[in-house]
Amino acid sequence: MKKTSAFDSLFSNVFAGAVSGIMTVIASISYATLIFSGECAGYLELGIASALLSATVIGLVVSLRSTSQFVIAGPDANISAIVGLMATAIAAQSRSESALFTALWISLALSCLLSGAFLFGVGRFGLGRWIRFVPYPVVGGFLAGTGWLLARGSFKVMCGVPLSFKTIRALGSIETLVHWLPGALFAIALLAILRRFRHVLILPGILIAAIIATHVVLAVCGITVEKAMADGWLLSPFPSKLLFETFGRLSLAGLDLSLLGSTVFHLGALMIVAAIVILLNSASVELATGKDVDLDRELTVTGVANMLASPLGSLTGCIALSRTILNYKAGARGRIAGVVSALLCGVLLVFAAPLLSLFPRPVLGGLLFYIGLSLLVEWVYDGWRRLSRLDYFLVVGIIVIIAAWGFLPGVGLGLLVACVLFAINYSRLGMIKHVYSGARYRSNVDRSLVEEKCLREKGDSIYIVQLQGYIFFGSAYPLLLRVQERLQARDLPAVRYVILDFAAVNGLDSSSVLSFSKLKKAARLHDATILAVNLLDSLAKLLVKGGVVDEAGARDGSSPCCFRSEDLDHALAWCEERLVEEAGLADEGQKRRFADHFGTYFPTAQSIERLMPYLERVEAAPSDVLFRQGTPSTDLYFVESGTVTTLLEISGQPAHKRLRTMGAGTVVGEMGLYLGRERTATVKAESRCVLYRLSSEALARLERDDVELASALHRFFVRLLSERLLHADEEIAHLVS
Repeated sequence: MKKTSAFDSLFSNVFAGAVSGIMTVIASISYATLIFSGECAGYLELGIASALLSATVIGLVVSLRSTSQFVIAGPDANISAIVGLMATAIAAQSRSESALFTALWISLALSCLLSGAFLFGVGRFGLGRWIRFVPYPVVGGFLAGTGWLLARGSFKVMCGVPLSFKTIRALGSIETLVHWLPGALFAIALLAILRRFRHVLILPGILIAAIIATHVVLAVCGITVEKAMADGWLLSPFPSKLLFETFGRLSLAGLDLSLLGSTVFHLGALMIVAAIVILLNSASVELATGKDVDLDRELTVTGVANMLASPLGSLTGCIALSRTILNYKAGARGRIAGVVSALLCGVLLVFAAPLLSLFPRPVLGGLLFYIGLSLLVEWVYDGWRRLSRLDYFLVVGIIVIIAAWGFLPGVGLGLLVACVLFAINYSRLGMIKHVYSGARYRSNVDRSLVEEKCLREKGDSIYIVQLQGYIFFGSAYPLLLRVQERLQARDLPAVRYVILDFAAVNGLDSSSVLSFSKLKKAARLHDATILAVNLLDSLAKLLVKGGVVDEAGARDGSSPCCFRSEDLDHALAWCEERLVEEAGLADEGQKRRFADHFGTYFPTAQSIERLMPYLERVEAAPSDVLFRQGTPSTDLYFVESGTVTTLLEISGQPAHKRLRTMGAGTVVGEMGLYLGRERTATVKAESRCVLYRLSSEALARLERDDVELASALHRFFVRLLSERLLHADEEIAHLVS
């Protein structure tokens, strides 16, 4: 049973590889005739050899090393369209046939080598993900533009005349019409059939049937193979040793290297298109087969394959989407299929080259016209329903530019538009994540009743802006306008402090420093202080170098400036402390006695006197521990003077996270005492403190001895916890608003 399963698997892979190999041969010859047509038509044997070498070498390397074991690689239609432009540019400047042949071969080898090195570098350094940042409509414009080039070039393959406004009359003559019309009708019929039916064998079946039908028609009409070749119905005859005779024609005598200068921009476009094609083809293979593809691995493998094939003058190649899906649906699940497909192309090139001349031009040109037409239909016809109007007209604009002025201006426009679209779309996201007022968003510092009232009244003078994303000039300018608008608002309290929180910022462009400089000037004008918090070192260096942030900082607030603070909580606490000091409450709070802080919470003045016997007066020095995280909750503390800090001890980390700071007139430890659970945090004295301790035993004694006072005390705790909960609810509501 296992032997039968192994045999079935081997047969399925060999069958799929053979079908894919036939399709690869037909496609390779079609791309070769596209590149070597018109002025380069006399060098078609070089194009055939180059295309089949690509299908053999690149196909073999990629099939053995790709993350997808069933992948088929070789020449690509989009890449071939760019190579065709490059070949035409070289032919237009050459005056010697022998020099042109060698120049064309060198250009093929050079483009294959440089494209391979570029793809290898992109994949090796993990830069494949950056290709995904090219906007979708720009990619569509590139592909649709190559579709136009393929459709236009297909006419040169079929009748020797390219499709353009200047050649309309020539294409309408009977001599050319009879050559291109059958191929065009074949392409239209092929497009209609394949849009309706999706079976894997339809395309190869139709192509093979069309080749056979062409020879049958020629035979019925009494046209011999030789006459059909002479009349342009079939390809020109090829020698039996095509590969070796092609290399034999190479000669460095009279070679003009200046011919290669015209290919520089084409090479750049070729690299970009190759990377985009690999990205799109890899993603499409994932969707069609449900198999994951490692893009960086594919780029690296394809780069190596092209560099290995370049010394042979091979055509630049990559993963072939349609042939890979054909291979998979035909039953391929292993690398054998790709090897069979590649070897079939190599065997045909080396041992059966004369058979290549039997391929009909209408079928080869019709296949190219179908590929170009399908790309144009996908992006122009289907794109009207699928894309937004802006994206759609961008696609059409790139197509028009490519058709009118060539592929290079189209690529340039596409890249320019990609940058502009990125800047516009990213700026729409906004760098402002949240905006808070100090009256609503408070630091983790508990203050006395008097100080809390002061901060509620003056908290609007603190303006907090949380930033996000990557900041550049286009996104920093709205921040400048937003803060300026708040500084100038006459219906709101004057802003004294502006806090810029960079916690969610991952990058800063040097051009945005200008906007921050203007923001600093606006703050000075309105006597406001700016604090930059959660700054990465790299961001701080840019702001310091630009004169925006004063690293030392006038932290006493005596002069308006922009300085760096540790985090949002500490910066907010610093601003609150300044407001409390300006109100003259800072020193007063420390001088107030226990009864001054807490007397207003009880019904009578005598309540505090009745409470004092149940309290223990405690003096704590800085860093003294009141209670430690994980210990039983047996008491609470009233803070009469000084400050204490609640710290969360995190396992495995030497530093503790500050949760809250409590000043004079606050209570600490009441939740643990009520719940009877272990302490959830450690509380330490931050300065010299005077506290009053209420133990669980004393509380129980109070409840037993003085029910009225105990009830008043519990109401105080309920009010205290309710105010904290209300404050938390207000912060949450402000966050989600």
